Amino acid sequence: MVEIPVTEYLVDRPALRRRMDAALSLPLTLVVAQAGAGKTVLLNQWATDHGGVRFVWVDVEAGDDDPVRFARRLLAELAVVRPDISGLARMTSLNAGGIGGPLLQALAMELASFPELVIVLDDLHHLSNRTLLADLGVLVSAIPPNVHIVISTRVDPPIAWSGLRLRNKLLEIRQADLALTEPESAELLARMTGRDIPAEVMQVLVARTEGWAAGVQLAGITLRVHPDASDFVAEFGGTDRLIAEYLTEEVLAALPQRDRALLLRMSPLEDMTAGLVDHVLERSDALQLFERLERESMFLVSLDAHRERFRFHQLFRDLLRYRLRYEDPEQEVEVLVRAAEFHRARGQLPTAIEYLLRAGAWDRALDATMALGSEIFERGEMRTVIRWITTVPESVRTDRLDVSLELGILVGMQGEAAHAVDILSRVTNDLRATDGERAIAHAWISATTQWNPHPDETLRAAERAIDLLQSGPASPIPDVMRLTTPELLRTLTIGSGGRSHFLAGDLREAEAWLTRALDSEGIAYPPYRVGVLGSLALIRIWCGRAVEAELLVAEAFETAATSGLLAHPVIADAYLARAMVALERGSPDIAAAPLRDGTIRAEANHRTQLLWLARCQQAMLAVANGCLDEALELTDLSEHDAVSAPAPAILDRLIAARMTVLRRLGRPEESLRLRGGAAPTSATIAFETVAASLALGRTDSAHRMMPAMRAVFEVEGLRGDLQRLSAMAWTAELDGDHRTALDLIDASIDRAEPDGLIEVFMATDSVVLDLIAELAAERGGLAAAVIARRRQVEPQDANADLPEPLTERELEILAYLPNHSTSAELARFCFVSVNTLKTHMAHIYRKLAVTDRSAAIARARELGLLDRVNRTARSHA
Repeated sequence: MVEIPVTEYLVDRPALRRRMDAALSLPLTLVVAQAGAGKTVLLNQWATDHGGVRFVWVDVEAGDDDPVRFARRLLAELAVVRPDISGLARMTSLNAGGIGGPLLQALAMELASFPELVIVLDDLHHLSNRTLLADLGVLVSAIPPNVHIVISTRVDPPIAWSGLRLRNKLLEIRQADLALTEPESAELLARMTGRDIPAEVMQVLVARTEGWAAGVQLAGITLRVHPDASDFVAEFGGTDRLIAEYLTEEVLAALPQRDRALLLRMSPLEDMTAGLVDHVLERSDALQLFERLERESMFLVSLDAHRERFRFHQLFRDLLRYRLRYEDPEQEVEVLVRAAEFHRARGQLPTAIEYLLRAGAWDRALDATMALGSEIFERGEMRTVIRWITTVPESVRTDRLDVSLELGILVGMQGEAAHAVDILSRVTNDLRATDGERAIAHAWISATTQWNPHPDETLRAAERAIDLLQSGPASPIPDVMRLTTPELLRTLTIGSGGRSHFLAGDLREAEAWLTRALDSEGIAYPPYRVGVLGSLALIRIWCGRAVEAELLVAEAFETAATSGLLAHPVIADAYLARAMVALERGSPDIAAAPLRDGTIRAEANHRTQLLWLARCQQAMLAVANGCLDEALELTDLSEHDAVSAPAPAILDRLIAARMTVLRRLGRPEESLRLRGGAAPTSATIAFETVAASLALGRTDSAHRMMPAMRAVFEVEGLRGDLQRLSAMAWTAELDGDHRTALDLIDASIDRAEPDGLIEVFMATDSVVLDLIAELAAERGGLAAAVIARRRQVEPQDANADLPEPLTERELEILAYLPNHSTSAELARFCFVSVNTLKTHMAHIYRKLAVTDRSAAIARARELGLLDRVNRTARSHA
């Protein structure tokens, strides 16, 4: 916790401290009041009363709008209480513009094991990132009872707290609560001035300051040197801000000119250390200066327990800065630049850049920004650097193509692909751009492929970048974040080209490009290696090569673990490949976790194509679990725009998944209409086109289609071949050629066995599965595993197992029982007389061994009979 010592002239406020005690039984406390109202002082006094409670204190700054920075600062403070929580820092890159769901969940779980803890977020008004603020609202709702969050702010944050208010889970301290009373103001002024203030003067002062602590303190400083308290109080009035400005002028006017000039020169500084102040002011006695300013109550605040870092009270500092800017703007710039030099010399580039931006030293700020390296990308801290660059006027940035390149790269990494392409395209079209700069721009345009529904565009960019790199640019390639060496650019571009080919549906080219990327020099850079391995694994399992995919995924995770990238978005491909391996092997329960983790990482920087791929896998998972209605919703493609649409390969899989669901729901005609007569563009769509025809009994159509589709099946390798063989076996069986059907299935099982592929058969039909069952007794192995999976998915016919099974009519009547209809209504629904209905009901009770309607419903549910009849009804709907 940051300790801000309570100086001798502050007034103790026991009533307010007692009111604050309620915070220890609530999840959230809001302290909302203007600057100088005493929010931080109250919180410190209250914390001092509770030595047995652990406090974690975060002084929120403007730079904390970057969610990665904010999350890491919070975790660093929490690590003082429990060091092992610092391990969650690896999850800060999964933010999607805020703290991020994964970190929020993990943090809430970890906090449950803490001792009683108060997290103070002081000066939250510095945050404007609405996603980050919304995530703070989520955190408040998720924290365990042993943790309490206290927020101090000048304005109410845009977070919906109404639920907490309605449940009396929120304590609010506001301006009116913090206002000093007349006795408190009198005590404070007596301490500051060393004299008693007449009661009538005090009444006027309290009325005009409205108990505003900063106004009263400023008045106290001035009254120490003002000869007549009555005259002084009669002179000032107006709003709080005007009072502050007036009183500050009085304070400054009362100081010796040397001290006044000193305070003005110090005002541009943020956190002040003795070294910084000595350097900027060209003196050597900063420590003694801090002590003197504290003694003289010049609104100096200590920022750490060791009293090595200080700042002015924000209101006082702002007014000093205003005065300096008015009197000597050049001196303000000089102080800011000298402060930047001090921090840059110590390798503190972020702080140096902030000072240079405030100084308007645009070129120097850009130079410092461009000196930063790839750690920005690796740590996910793109937002802050983008802010630095865009703070510089565009007119200044126009001549800096290196800056445009970095901005384009960072914007793209953050997930704003269209904006990134726009920035980088301007570089490629700039007549001043060198071949090296164009190579960088084209390479990073190609890297937006996982955000782009048009892979042909990113593929063209990859080809242009490769041409420029192979021809050897006449001018050197600029160094941008240490990510633009020729070796790294080649790996990035070849890998991106491979992903573009995959998304376009050209799997052979995709595999060739990604294999080349894996053999290139730049693959030694861990993020690129992890990404290429994951993408190559996706292609292998897309084609049914599960063993190869599994090995690539294992290598990707090993590389990510050793380089701290397990929580980085770049590992998303590998997670999704792992999920698909489990799905294809008939293990949806195993697929669920990596599918969730892959989706979270893809969401972190909005990789739309990977999110579509994840959605496709979710649909496959729903089908595998028999949740066909859910799969139908997931494959509904009616609501998306051109920017967020799925790329061709993923669109094909989504359409095929929908065709599968419609066919299995008994709607093969609707399945065929999805394609509108268009020729199949992928193996899965080709199979479903044949399957829908076979489901309709159109074997002649299947015979005509399959030869023409052979090339389409071959594109997807092993998986496509298995689908082709299954379709041929299904057709042969319907034609009455049982021996040929068995031989074809036998051959397909031989092909699928090494990779353990099960789901490709589960997605066929009972005709194919019955053929496999016939072979399973003799073959065992994969054939037996497919049938075991079938038993898991297809509910057993409990009716057939009854000593006397129910008839179809009795099952129909059974389906109506839970809706509480009367016997007459039931008879009408089933088109029978009431007496006939009663006869059927008696048979149902006897066969289920029950005596009444309620017991019959309970027994039917227990046996799964109601699920069976409901599924049958849906399939015929």
